[in-house]
Amino acid sequence: MLAAFIAAAMVQTSCLPTLEGYDINLKGQQVRLTLLHTSDIHSRLLPYDFNPLKTDTDLGLIPEAGPFGGATRMAALIARERSRADRVLHLDSGDSFQGAPIFNLNLGEVEYKFLSLIGVDAAVIGNHEFDAGAANFTKQARDAARFPILIANYQWEDPYQSGSNATTFYTQPYMIKNIGGLRVGVIGLGNFGSLNSIIEQGNSLQAIPLEQNEVVRGYVQFLRSAVDLIVITSHAGLTEDQDLVQGYEAFYEWSLAKQFVERESSPWKVLERFGGDDDPKSVVRVMIPGVEGIDAILGGHLHIVLNPPQILTDPSGRHVILSHGGAFSKYVNRIDAVVQMPQEGESAYEGGEIATFDFKVFPIDSVWCNEGLHDLYRSQFWGPNEFMSDPRVVAGIAQCKEFEDRNTTQLLQPYLTDLDVKLNLTSLFAFAPRDIARRNNSTGGDSPLGNIAADSMRRRQGVEAEVAVTNSLGIRDNLYAGPLTQEAMFNVFPFENTVNVMFLSGSEMQEMFDFIADRSSERGCGAQAQISGARFTMDCAQSQLNRLRIPCDKNGDASECPTDNREGRAPWQCLEDTTSTTGGRCWAHTGTNITINGNPLKTNETYRVAVNDYIARGGSGFLVLKRNTTRIETGIPLRDSLVGYMQNFCTCDEVLSGRTDDKGNLIGAKGQPCGARDPENPSKWTVDTQEISFCNQATAFRDALRAERGPCTCQDVFNLDQAACANGGDFNAQIRDCAAVLPDGPNLGRCTCRQALSKDPICGNVTRAVRNFCENPTELPIAVGAEDGRIARRVK
Repeated sequence: MLAAFIAAAMVQTSCLPTLEGYDINLKGQQVRLTLLHTSDIHSRLLPYDFNPLKTDTDLGLIPEAGPFGGATRMAALIARERSRADRVLHLDSGDSFQGAPIFNLNLGEVEYKFLSLIGVDAAVIGNHEFDAGAANFTKQARDAARFPILIANYQWEDPYQSGSNATTFYTQPYMIKNIGGLRVGVIGLGNFGSLNSIIEQGNSLQAIPLEQNEVVRGYVQFLRSAVDLIVITSHAGLTEDQDLVQGYEAFYEWSLAKQFVERESSPWKVLERFGGDDDPKSVVRVMIPGVEGIDAILGGHLHIVLNPPQILTDPSGRHVILSHGGAFSKYVNRIDAVVQMPQEGESAYEGGEIATFDFKVFPIDSVWCNEGLHDLYRSQFWGPNEFMSDPRVVAGIAQCKEFEDRNTTQLLQPYLTDLDVKLNLTSLFAFAPRDIARRNNSTGGDSPLGNIAADSMRRRQGVEAEVAVTNSLGIRDNLYAGPLTQEAMFNVFPFENTVNVMFLSGSEMQEMFDFIADRSSERGCGAQAQISGARFTMDCAQSQLNRLRIPCDKNGDASECPTDNREGRAPWQCLEDTTSTTGGRCWAHTGTNITINGNPLKTNETYRVAVNDYIARGGSGFLVLKRNTTRIETGIPLRDSLVGYMQNFCTCDEVLSGRTDDKGNLIGAKGQPCGARDPENPSKWTVDTQEISFCNQATAFRDALRAERGPCTCQDVFNLDQAACANGGDFNAQIRDCAAVLPDGPNLGRCTCRQALSKDPICGNVTRAVRNFCENPTELPIAVGAEDGRIARRVK
C-alpha cells in the first residue's frame, strides 16, 4: 500500500508546482538562504505571564521582562528579520492550535489568519490541529489559511465518499519555492504517536499515518533532480526527526517487510526473526535505513529549542541540520545558511549543499526589539525590580511597544472584545502565595496541582465519587504565584474536558492502577495520572520485569519466576504466552498497596469513580475505562470543577481567626479545613508557615492602606477620592508619599500591590479585579497545594 501510495502521489503531483520566484543561473556560486522557524504557537497570540525556566533564561528570555510571547511582537520580529535578509523562507512546524482561550472560542480561525497575515511560506499539520475535530481543521484550512499546509505521511481517505472531510483538497505533501533562483523543496512530516486517541467520539481523521522514512525517501528521490535543497518541516518529534536521517529499528510482519528487505536500493536489514522463514505472518525486527538527500529538518512537537542545532549524518555521509523551534510564541529561530551550488556540468541531481550556517534565537519578552537590553541584563547582577526600573529598560519597553505590528493588532481586536464579553478572563477567584506545580519533581508521584484537581472532581456537587482519576498530561500548566484568573485556568485546562462518573468493579480498579503504573514506568516512572480518594504504589521495577516475559509453566504455580526482592510485591502469576516454549510467562500486578479512602481495595466491590471524558473514552490508553459501559456525562467542565473547589479554600481572615475542629485542624466559616493534607497523617490538615506569613503580610498591608494619614487614607489617595481627602491635596505628591511609606503587600508577579495601587508603570495594565484584591487582600480564598504521598513508586 505504501509503494502504491507514493506512485499515485507522484502521478498526481508530477507537474511539480513551483511557488513564486524566477530563474537565475547560480551554478558554482555560494548562495545565502535565511530560514525563519516558528513552532508550537499553541494559540498564544496574546502576551502572557509565566515563570521562565533556566532553559528559557539560557536562551535569552529575561524573567523580569514579562509578559512573554504574543502575535504582535512575533509578527514585527519576523518582518524585521525578513527585511534583514535576501533569500528568506519562513516555515512553521505545527500545533498553532490549542492552548489559550482564543482557540476555545474560535477553533483555530484566528491562528491560521495570523500565519497568513505574516506570510508564512508553509506549515506542517500538528496533532493539536485536530483537537476540535478533523472537519474543523479542514474548515479552517479552507477558510483561514492562505499558505500551503503540508503533510506527506498521512494518506487521506477518498474525498468523494459520502461524509468525507475532503481534507486532501486543502493539504499537500510538499511544495517547491523558487527564492531568487534557488529552488527549495519543502516536505511536511506529521506526528502519529499522539493521534491514537483523537479518533474517539466520531472524530475520525479519515487518514492512515504512513511509515515516515519510506514516504520521505520517495518524495526526496522524486524531488531531488528538480530542486537545489530539500527541507523537512516536521511535527514528528525529536527522536523521529533523528530516525529520519539515521534510521531506526522496528517490528513488522514478514509479508509487509519482504519487499523492502529484498529491494536493491536502501534495503531494510533483518536483525531478528520470530517464526518460520517462509511464514508470511512471522515477525521480523528490522533496521529501516535513514533517508539520503535531506539538507535540513525544522522540527517541533516537544517544545524545545536546539541551541545550537544538531548536525546529523545521513547514510551517504551528507550533513543534515536539525533545529527545533520552541513553543508558545516565546522564540523565533533564524538559520543563515551558505549554499554551495554545483559547478557547470555537474549532475543536476546533486543540487546544492549547505556548506556553513549561523544560528540565532530571538526571545520574545517585553524588550524583544532591543538586543542591547538583553546584553545589559546578562552583563551584571540585578536585584528585585532593579532591571525593570532602570530608565533604559523603561524606555526600551515603550520603544518595543511602538514597534509591535499594527496589522496584527487590528486582526486580533474583534477576537479580544469577544473574549472579554464571553469569558471574563480577568476575574479573580483565588490567590496563590506560591506556585502550584502540575508535576512532582521530587518523587515523580502525585503533584500539588494534580491533587487538588482530582479532589475537585471527586467532591464536586452532583459527582460525589469515592475515587477520582485524571491524566497528568491533561493538566497543561502550573498555577503561578499571584492572583488566579479565569485565563490561568484556560492555561491549566485548555481542552474542553468534562467530569464523567463511572462504576468500576474492584478488579477493574486493579487493572486501571496496573495500567497507570505500566504507563508511568515507560516514562521514567513519573505518574501519568493524578488521583483522589485512593493511595497506591507504582511498582515500575515490576513493570520492567513483566516486559521481560520470563517463561514459566502455564499449568504450574509460577515457581520458576524469580524469588529475589519479592518483599512487598504482588505474587507472581503465570499467564499464557504463545511465544514461550513453556506456554506461559511470569507476571505480577504493578499497582500495589491500593487503598480506597483508607480501606484495602476489594475485588468484588463496586466503586463510584470520577474521571475526565477523554480517558473515559479510552484516551491515553485507558482501555479499561473504554470497555466499561456505565459512563455518565455530567457536563461539568474540569475548569469549573477546579475553580469552584478553590473558591471554598480558606481566606486569610479565616486562617488567622484561630477556629479549629475537634481534630485540631484550622477551619473556615463553612467548617472547611484550611491548608493542605498532612503527608504523614491524611486525617490532619496543616497550614504551613509560608501561608501564615503571607496572611500576616496581607493583613499588615490592608491595615496600613486603611490607616488615616491626615484627612484621608492611602486607599482614598490611590482612588483619587477628592471628597475623602477634603478637596485639598496634590494627589501626585500624596501618591508618592503613600508609595514610600506603605509595605509592599502581596506580590502580583511583575510588581506588588503597593506598586499596582500607586500606578507604577512597571506593573503594566492593572485590572479592576486586581485593584479590588489589593484593597481587600485578606478576603480572597488562598490557594495552596501539596504532595501528600498518595502515589508512591518503587523503581528497584
